Amino acid sequence: MTFSQTILKELINSIVPLNNVELKKITSIFKEKPIKKGSIAINMGESSDLILLVTKGLLREFTIINNEEHTLWISGVGEAILDPGSFMINEPSKISVEALVNSHYMFTTKQEFEELLMEIPKLNAITHVMYQKNLQDFREHMMILKIWPTQKREELLYEKKPYLFGKEIKLKHIASLLNVHPNSLSRIRNQKQDNA
Repeated sequence: MTFSQTILKELINSIVPLNNVELKKITSIFKEKPIKKGSIAINMGESSDLILLVTKGLLREFTIINNEEHTLWISGVGEAILDPGSFMINEPSKISVEALVNSHYMFTTKQEFEELLMEIPKLNAITHVMYQKNLQDFREHMMILKIWPTQKREELLYEKKPYLFGKEIKLKHIASLLNVHPNSLSRIRNQKQDNA
């Protein structure tokens, strides 16, 4: 079993216990793919029937509003990504997914997933938990954006996802995630360093 398959197996087992035969069938529908820094895994405006599981690196979900990129989320190892509207009803994707560093992900298609769903009904529980987690993460993030001052917002994001504050993530992506201008975030960080 590869490292990526182990991550997939651990994610599944954290949601619902499956036997070895079921796990083998599920891992068999996922393929592994490396993605270079700056490459796009899902394009906004195109239909995407993919479920992605990050197994190495960082993938950024973003959208474009008034010709400006807005970072919606940054996913790390063990986190799943899909655009629910595009996945469920084939509407054009409202997000793009970009590799922030050289990364790796596993993916499967809606068709492969649904075919297996008929054979392993417990997959419904996995789908439900994934949707719930995405919704909960979104809700928590919206709550963080209501907090003032911005410094407190950044501290809460750090508590939730400390890996986002590594050198490989650009300040502008964190600023966008926190809904502040990069210059403001830079000033806040400089003040914290001066006070330290």
